[in-house]
Amino acid sequence: MVTTNVTDLITSADAEAQAVPNEPTPEQPGGGPKAAPGGAPDTAHGAAPRTAEEKRAELRRRLQALASRDATAERYRRHVNPHIARTLDGLGIDVSFTRGEGTRLYDAEGNRYLDFAGAYGALPFGHNPPRIWEAIVQVGETLEPSLTQPSVLGAAALLAERLAGVAPAGLDQVWMCNSGAEAVEASIKLARAATGRPLIVATRNAFHGKTLGALSATGRPRYQTPFGAPVGGFTHVPFNDSEALAAVFAEHGDDIAGFIVETVQGEGGIHPATHGFLRMARELCTQHGARLIIDEVQTGLGRTGRLFGHEHSGVVPDIMPLAKALGGGVVPAGAVLFGESSLSEDFGLRHTSTFGGNAFCARVSIRALELLTENDQALVRQVAERASYLREGLEAVAAAHPRLVTGVRGQGLLLGVELTTDPDVFPRQGLFRSLADQEGLAGFLCGYLLRNEGIRLAPTYFSNSVLRIEPPLTVSEEECAALLEALERGLDVIEAGDSGRFFRHLLPAGEREAAERAAERAAAEAPEREPAAPAEPADEPLRPRPDEPRWAFVAHPTDLASYAAYDARLGLPGEQVRVLFDRMNQCRNVDTPAAMFVGAVRVHTDTGETSYGEIFALPYGAARLLDMPAGQATEIVQQAVDQAVERGAQLVGLGAYTSVVTGNAEALDDHGVPITTGNAYTVAAGVDGLERAAALQGRALAGAGVVVLGAAGAIGRASSLLLAERVGRLVLVGNPANRLRSEVRLAEVAAAVVGHLAERGRREDSGELALAVLERTERGLGPERVVAELADAGLLTTSLEAERELPGAHLVLAATSTPDQIIKPDLLHERAVICDVSQPPNVGPEVRERRPDVLVVAGGLVRMPGGRDLGVDFGVPRGVTYACTAETMIAAHRLADPVVSHGERLSGELVRTLREDAARLGFRLHLPERPTVPDTPHATATATETEEGGNA
Repeated sequence: MVTTNVTDLITSADAEAQAVPNEPTPEQPGGGPKAAPGGAPDTAHGAAPRTAEEKRAELRRRLQALASRDATAERYRRHVNPHIARTLDGLGIDVSFTRGEGTRLYDAEGNRYLDFAGAYGALPFGHNPPRIWEAIVQVGETLEPSLTQPSVLGAAALLAERLAGVAPAGLDQVWMCNSGAEAVEASIKLARAATGRPLIVATRNAFHGKTLGALSATGRPRYQTPFGAPVGGFTHVPFNDSEALAAVFAEHGDDIAGFIVETVQGEGGIHPATHGFLRMARELCTQHGARLIIDEVQTGLGRTGRLFGHEHSGVVPDIMPLAKALGGGVVPAGAVLFGESSLSEDFGLRHTSTFGGNAFCARVSIRALELLTENDQALVRQVAERASYLREGLEAVAAAHPRLVTGVRGQGLLLGVELTTDPDVFPRQGLFRSLADQEGLAGFLCGYLLRNEGIRLAPTYFSNSVLRIEPPLTVSEEECAALLEALERGLDVIEAGDSGRFFRHLLPAGEREAAERAAERAAAEAPEREPAAPAEPADEPLRPRPDEPRWAFVAHPTDLASYAAYDARLGLPGEQVRVLFDRMNQCRNVDTPAAMFVGAVRVHTDTGETSYGEIFALPYGAARLLDMPAGQATEIVQQAVDQAVERGAQLVGLGAYTSVVTGNAEALDDHGVPITTGNAYTVAAGVDGLERAAALQGRALAGAGVVVLGAAGAIGRASSLLLAERVGRLVLVGNPANRLRSEVRLAEVAAAVVGHLAERGRREDSGELALAVLERTERGLGPERVVAELADAGLLTTSLEAERELPGAHLVLAATSTPDQIIKPDLLHERAVICDVSQPPNVGPEVRERRPDVLVVAGGLVRMPGGRDLGVDFGVPRGVTYACTAETMIAAHRLADPVVSHGERLSGELVRTLREDAARLGFRLHLPERPTVPDTPHATATATETEEGGNA
């Protein structure tokens, strides 16, 4: 991260300010206090500066704040948690707040935000509540000692008495600690010590904390396994499943120490427990002598509109852990309330806490209880009223967006808004469609609302499609209205499919401003244009038919054009889309699917057959995949393959560099499903494309000189064997980055060419190279001698220097694994023909611009049967796809006898089989038209694309 040079910027700002006239007064147009993002002006900072000196002071403050923000973010990334820092940045919620008052937060630049995340319920009175600070000041004034273990703790005793006074009858024992996880740990120990039993029953998707015992009760295996949890003595049942709970008690009742449950599963997606489930739990625990532990860490102390969440059902627990709100939003504090029947000597003497019940935190907790209970719990009753207003508003928002919002649920001021995970809600290819499938909409909506509306929200921990709405208990009706209006606007943007506006804040400042200006220009140039219509669902979303072959294809953006094509509604050039993808990738984690779902397609062949396919894209460019450690890149592709197979794919195809980084799929576990690299049909299409393009250019193959770039690779090797049959001379070019390895592999390919031509024998279409091989073998020369003589004659040579070989080539086949555009205009022979099957292409646009005499063919492109469009944009013409993709579709029609490309060696029989199947099913080469003036040496091939007859 590059930090700001404040001194230079301030000097520049001073000079700029000297030339700036006095600002208008706040009453004048253009004046007034700084406005928060999407919100009202922040009057806390006073009126805007009016003089040049005040202007300089304000600029200094802003620039210093900017530098401070960058430095803070860098320190956090380096020394606190780089993984969290990366996620915050990726979602666009990486704001460092410098001030907090009530429900409001402020950043270093004075922007104001409404906090509806509320520290997961730990802010009952908002940020820095004055009466809590009064209690803190009083501790300082009285000089009451805070840490006096072991002794009688006066403040702790008073807090315990106050807690017992508001708790249900019988919960008159209190143990104090510092957090919710500690409170849950103590609750587990209490139950086991009191009953002498080992087993704790919990619910799936529950969250009880991150210490080892609490994590073992947490019902989410993915969060347990890395830490050796669950430890022994824990089992889980489905939440709200009374029958399952009764069954586990029937089977293990004599071993069950306790059942722990939340009244509302917060991190699990804001799911309230049914009254029937809690009552069944109470009945079973009483019947079997187990302890009912109701986890009120998040729901307790007013959050649900009652002082304790269990009050809604009338069920009283035996053990009740508390925390979060107990600290008043300022200090860490936790407690466990229980009855004497659960107190044992083992627990009382052997489970203690150095900091638990310290006077400082106890005094704050006492004040927090006072605020919650004064005036007959007026604040708690107000929570119920606010919650009713907020829930009604959220349900109205949901009703206005029925396809985007799939549920509103919760209790009190612990509410969840669930967003769709159905990609078919977004029929157009793009980021909204992909993120819906990955449960990613909620997280990025949080970033949009923060940066554009000044509203702070967060998704739930385990259910990333759910927005958690958990403001301070003191939130006002006006602030709730502001949230509802902002959420409505954010959902409107999503429903309109306006991804350009939705994701713009994730671009770097300069590029964001350029994108905004471009959008403004577009709007100005077309003022009569109607607003974007809401995205309508497809009339009949594609679904696989019974007994229909199912395939999947995994690729990634290969060049800037394919980045831009991924989501046309972004309205951004490929470079900016790449930057956007790179930033969004920062918030990917082990729970994020490796590949982004692009769309589903149905292929109709000329034979009347159909197949159903799903397209996935890894959000990484070619260079990024190559730069990754080999194991990491392979694992990403493996996860994408697994993802496709789990969704029902019977065959998976690999596109672009997904085959390169996996050793042509040999490093992958196929799980019994064929995996194809698409290389064989790419060879067929590339060789046929080069030969037909040569005919268009008037080049005779028999005497033509051909250079194969990437000849040591799987595609280059097989292409060299086929081209050698008909051409005059062949130059095999390898990768100079690893000279020794490349030289060995090129020598092997040269020997394979000779062996292939000798075995093929004399044919009518044999070129000069083939005839030269046959003449030498007929004289009895061995393969090594033939290779050597051909090299001496310049008929079959190897090289690591493309720049030296290209000027002499009439025909060039590019099949490298480099992302660079290595074919330059000045290197090419007059009226050369290039067939480029590399992705990204090895030929850049400057070749077409500066060398009109040269004919360039994207040999990896084929036309779909009947020219039907797939409805998925690969950045190629409509009705056209890549040969590797086509091979996946072709192979899907012979699953009983799969023929796929796998590994380095591609046989001629495999290439011929796929070529024949392609012709039968209706796949055709996609080539440029014949040059308009074929006899003119520098005739320009027209850019118009057409279907070339014949098979591929």
